[in-house]
Amino acid sequence: MVDIEIRRKFLLLSFILLASLFLIAGCVQPEKAGMEQNQDQEKEASEPSAPPEAENKTIKTIRINEGEFQGANGWLDNDQIVYTVIDGATSRVYAYSLFSGEQELLYESSHPIASVTVSPAGKYILIRSSPGTYEAALTVIKTSGKVVWEENISGFDFAVEWNPYDEESILIASFTEDWEFTPYHIDIAKGTYAEFNLREPFAKWGDSNHLFFLDWDNESPSLFAPLVKQSIDGHNETVVQEDIFQFDAAKDRLMTITVPANQSDQAMYTFMDNHFKKLSSFSIPHLTRFSDWLVPYYDWTPRGIITFQPLYSAESDMYAGGFQLISVDSETGEKEVLFEDMENAPISCSTDGKACLTGFYLEELIMTDRKEVIRLVDYNE
Repeated sequence: MVDIEIRRKFLLLSFILLASLFLIAGCVQPEKAGMEQNQDQEKEASEPSAPPEAENKTIKTIRINEGEFQGANGWLDNDQIVYTVIDGATSRVYAYSLFSGEQELLYESSHPIASVTVSPAGKYILIRSSPGTYEAALTVIKTSGKVVWEENISGFDFAVEWNPYDEESILIASFTEDWEFTPYHIDIAKGTYAEFNLREPFAKWGDSNHLFFLDWDNESPSLFAPLVKQSIDGHNETVVQEDIFQFDAAKDRLMTITVPANQSDQAMYTFMDNHFKKLSSFSIPHLTRFSDWLVPYYDWTPRGIITFQPLYSAESDMYAGGFQLISVDSETGEKEVLFEDMENAPISCSTDGKACLTGFYLEELIMTDRKEVIRLVDYNE
């Protein structure tokens, strides 16, 4: 009987001990799992994160230590711009990275630099310096600074139109003081330039072998002219569209500006492909000038254009309503307001359209995705 009682007590103690072990194990396991989870989180936190996207990077402003900022000139890519500095009798052209603050001297001239034009994809830079009042030294460099073409051409002023289909092809019009002009075609690959037959100086490339221009009638001045397409050899002229006030062309896209007869206070923008098939259109209020209308500044983007839009139609000298900066999709004609209360000023946008230089010296940077306007230049005292 005692043995049975002892055996019962032993079994009871064994059961209690076993149950206690299960309870302890049950408590320890979640704690261990929690510790492992914390360790995993700490490990993830200690691992380097992926590089931040451009929209999260800090813009490094340009610091001018010597000389005077003459202006920004355009984009080499989505991160790099070109700008010019005058330092006494010397002019310099720099490439500048907006996110790293690194800069590189690309070109230096002992003559004043009158203009700097970057090719559409940022492969070349055309620099016009002025050895004399009626003479221009034209120099084409690569983004490394290597000179690939140079020539002196007489002229008081110049118009430059880079070929977006072939960046080694440039159209230049040289003007006298009386605005007589001589057109030239520069072929960087061949190292040549030659005059060619063009009746109007402000032409645009329709493709590698054709140009567009407005055929103004000098005998009967008008606000409108037919849009004409011609081959680069000066032949085979074709009227594309009548009654155009202004036009522009980018790679595979054409934009015309007209004024509807029943809406004279509106400017109608129409997008077409380079086969003249209409893609879309949109309108903005007109600001009138003494003899015509004001076309606000704009630039092309991959989607369409970014431009300034007045709030209402008025005389441009009297208008005080400010401008909206809008993005327009060339495929649909849809408008998106990016900024309110802006100044109508020159604008140059990056190839992806996420950033634009603006201002009369392109001294400000608009980050369209962040909705920020940043002063680009910092002068050291």
